[in-house]
Parts: sequence; structure tokens; C-alpha cells
Amino acid sequence: MHVEKKKIGNNAYNYLKVSVRANSRVISKTVAYLGKEPMSKAEIKARIAKIPESRIEKIKKEAKEKAEDINKEFLSKKQIKQLEELKRDFSRKLRDLDKNLIEDMFRDFKTFYIYNTNSIEGNTLSLQETNLLLNENKTPPGKDLKDIYDHINERETFDFMLENKPEINRDLIIKTHSMLMKNIDKRTGSFRQHNVRVFGAEFETSPAKFVETDMNLLLKWYKKSKKRLHPLVLAALFHEKFERIHPFYDGNGRAGRMIANLILIRRGFPPLIIENNKRLKYYEALSEGHKAGLEGIETELYKPIVKFFYNEMVYTFKRIFSGWG
Repeated sequence: MHVEKKKIGNNAYNYLKVSVRANSRVISKTVAYLGKEPMSKAEIKARIAKIPESRIEKIKKEAKEKAEDINKEFLSKKQIKQLEELKRDFSRKLRDLDKNLIEDMFRDFKTFYIYNTNSIEGNTLSLQETNLLLNENKTPPGKDLKDIYDHINERETFDFMLENKPEINRDLIIKTHSMLMKNIDKRTGSFRQHNVRVFGAEFETSPAKFVETDMNLLLKWYKKSKKRLHPLVLAALFHEKFERIHPFYDGNGRAGRMIANLILIRRGFPPLIIENNKRLKYYEALSEGHKAGLEGIETELYKPIVKFFYNEMVYTFKRIFSGWG
């Protein structure tokens, strides 16, 4: 606590203030007005002594809560309001639409999501071919089996997430990766044991000997942060940290995007699509976040990926979900 003297015109007034530091922010709040100058130190001390301790503690708590509301560093009030409106609209659709319409709605989403998330990784199926494979069970001729399994595995994994909404932990992450890489890569069932390099990337992935430790730190960070971060902010930051660790030999992008959507789904928000034609902006936003500490929330470095996720959620909802019901 400290006494702050505020001058208004020719007069000066004394106020008792408290300051709280959290997340590199300092928040000051007024506890009480003490009186107009001139005042002796003894008089100021006597007036402070009359202030109930419960009031001081209440003001401290309010200041701390305000300092810790780091979401305001990433999302404006208008953006948070829009996200809550999307959440309500999405919840209403899940509540009011019949089962067949809900299945159709998510079939629509999965077609665009799977096409885009796999295209980012080099899958050659077009959107039309994706629709034929996923919704009409027609295998496009002349396509590599890996491209086919990419899509089928994505559909099965997303359906599992949507139906079960599992808790995010080490086993779930490994299971997600294994489902996505079924019939594609046998190196599943655990985190990687060797160092890898991401072609063209400016960041270094976690050394193999630290992957397990870094994933434990990430999950500890997630558990600590999920109550204080807005779900969209949480999903964006978790995704960046996951991709930086790169816990698997292959399939990290697909697994990371799937888990990011699970974070949103578990909190009642609609999933989002990261479009292939925006992958350069996506990579740039991730790269900026890669400069941050693994356990930190450096706001300036993470603003690009949160902004990107926000724009993609709004776009996805307008393109896919808003037209149903």
C-alpha cells in the first residue's frame, strides 16, 4: 500500500492505494480517500488505521483479478462479445436441430476441414475429390493410398473427438496421433526418440531427450491456464507450443490442429478451419509465437496467432455453421 497525493487546481488530496503485479502488469486501485492537504504523517496514519482490513483485502483481490485478466491483451471487448454470440448460436443449433441436420452440418464442416488441414501437409486430393471420398464413399482414381488414409483417418479422429470430448492429457495426445497416422506411419504410440528438423523453419524443435519433459511442461501449463485464458486464446497458445515441441516424427500439424479444436469443443465453442490458402499467414503467426518461452504468455509474441485463430473462427462460423438452422 502507498499514499498517493493528487493535485487538482491549487489543492492536493491524499488517497490510499494498493498496487498488484501479475503477468508483467501493474494494477493500482484506490482503497480510500484520506483527506485534503495539509495533513501530518500522524494524521494520515491514524486515518489509515480506521480502514477495515476486510476492505483493503477486497480491493487487493479486485486489483489482482484485473491484473490477471490477460485475455484483454489478446481480445477486445467487441471480439469477446462476438465469440460469445457464436458460442450461443452454436449451442442453440446443437440443442434445437434434429439429429440428421446436426450430422449434415458436421459433415459439411468435416469436408472443408479435412480438405484444408491435409492440404497444408501436401495432400493432393481436391475439395471435390474429398467430398466424393468422405460423403459418397468413392475413391478418386490415381491417388496415392496415403492421401486416401489421410482423409479417412481425419474423419474417424474428428468423430471420436466430437462424440467423446475427451480430457486432454498425455495418453489422449498419443492416441490422437496414432489415429491420424493409422496405415500411414508406424512410428506411433509414443513421443519421438530422435531429433528432427522442420524443413524451412526458423525455429528448433525440442531435442529428443527433452520431448517428454517439454510435453509434461505443456500439459502442466494447459491445466494451469485453462481457467484463466479464454478458450480461443488457450487453443491458439497451446497449438503454438505443441508445434514448437514437435513431439512426433510426422503428423504434428494435423494432430496439433485437431487438439486445438478439441479445446474449443470441450468449452462449447465451434471448431475452426485453418485454410490452406492462408497457410503462409498461419506459419508467420506460429513463427512469431515460437520466440516465446514454452511456459510463458508473452502477449506481443502471441498476438498474431490469437488474431489468426479469431479470424478463422469467425470465417468458419459464417461459411459453415451459420447457414444451418
